[in-house]
Amino acid sequence: MKDRLLFPGYEDIIETSSSPARKGKRKKERKEFSINPEELFHSDLYGNWPTFCSTPLPVLAPYCGEPPTRLVPFNEAYANKDYHCAVHFYIDDSLFLRVLRNPEKYLEFFQKCDSVIGTDLSQFVEMSAVDRYFCAYTNSAFTAYLQRNDVNAIPNVTWSLPDSYSYSWTSMPTDSVIAINCKGILKHDASRYLWMTGYTAACNTLHPSLIVRYGTIMPGENMSISVFFENERLNYMRYGR
Repeated sequence: MKDRLLFPGYEDIIETSSSPARKGKRKKERKEFSINPEELFHSDLYGNWPTFCSTPLPVLAPYCGEPPTRLVPFNEAYANKDYHCAVHFYIDDSLFLRVLRNPEKYLEFFQKCDSVIGTDLSQFVEMSAVDRYFCAYTNSAFTAYLQRNDVNAIPNVTWSLPDSYSYSWTSMPTDSVIAINCKGILKHDASRYLWMTGYTAACNTLHPSLIVRYGTIMPGENMSISVFFENERLNYMRYGR
């Protein structure tokens, strides 16, 4: 594995680029950041460092709690000590990396919440297969840690390219409540295609009893077993609320 993973939104600036500014407007800078993967992996909590595609993702238990009726992003729920909700991580990675860096610090908060959807550490297409696997493993390892410590954690199903299917579903329970996010795929036909292909494969493999879906409804989804929650940030950008 490379020493550092690259994602947008992290803390150590490695590159800054500017887009052309309209007349009378300041240029908006686009920043890229980097992290050290060892900051996110805790052998004392998760076990030995995973070997690419040889170490199975930690197995998650089925979710047995009540279906969520209200989703709140982690950064808002934690700031407001909002326990009566399902906490989600469908936000910029930079807003919840502190949780993955120090899981024990936030455990008591999560134990008080109605439920918590597993983390959604990004897996970008341009990342190497090793890096995408590491992110998938970290998501499952953290969610398993929550479940072992009496948190009502809902398995969050993630994937990237089709080569990730061989490990993406291995940790997930069958016939269970699961969560799936579609944030960030709407602008590109290829992204929508990859998402729908993965969604279909996940459903055919896991046979979920209920899908907690965050984001825009996509054509072809199984509406009969899905409950949808809107992307709060997208609504704010569109409507100012």
